[in-house]
Amino acid sequence: MPDDPMVALRKRARILDRLLDDRGRVARWPVRRAQQLLVLDHIAAQIEDGVTWNEVELGTMLEELHAFHDPARIRRELVDLGVLARKRDGSAYWKRSDAPRS
Repeated sequence: MPDDPMVALRKRARILDRLLDDRGRVARWPVRRAQQLLVLDHIAAQIEDGVTWNEVELGTMLEELHAFHDPARIRRELVDLGVLARKRDGSAYWKRSDAPRS
C-alpha cells in the first residue's frame, strides 16, 4: 500500500522546519542526501522563473536564502540537478522551465 501523501508532506515540513532559521533561510547544509534534496527543492521554489543572472548576481540571491555562506555549493547542486541551466562559460544562469521537482 502506498504511503499517505499527507503523511509524507507533513514529514517533509517537519524536517524542513528543523533546517530553517527564524528568517526562513537554510541554517546549515544537511549531511543526509534526502535532506539536501529537500533543502534544494525549498531554495529552487524561491528562484524566479524567466530571470537570467550572472554568477555574482546568482550568488548574491542564493546567499539571501541560506545562512551557511556557501552559494557556490548551492549553485553547483542546482545546476547538477537540472534546476538551473547555465552558459558553458558560466557567464549566465537561469531556472529551467522543465526543472525536475524532488
